[in-house]
Amino acid sequence: MTENHCEVSRADFDATVVETSDARIVRVMGRGVCPTPGWRVELVAAAGVEHRPETIVLELRETPPSPSRPAVRSRVSFEAMIEGPRAREVVVRFGWREGITLPLRDRSPSFA
Repeated sequence: MTENHCEVSRADFDATVVETSDARIVRVMGRGVCPTPGWRVELVAAAGVEHRPETIVLELRETPPSPSRPAVRSRVSFEAMIEGPRAREVVVRFGWREGITLPLRDRSPSFA
């Protein structure tokens, strides 16, 4: 882990498909450890990416806290829900390192 970024690995992510009567939803969840408390971590649609219906491309965005925070590692979690009728995988990009590809797992027809 660096002072500038949170620590996440491929094992920290899960991408599942939830079929509802109205849509096919892709739920991407993740967790990580940040260098200090107060970080905001979110998954957002990646900009400037060629659209391919079988691949959802997300970007992990981090917003560090004010510099006055104590240097104590802090756990974070984040998620995104995207409608993906033909998606087979999710790519998560990072601005500071190589991205990861997640295959989709099928899940039961409810969020429970």
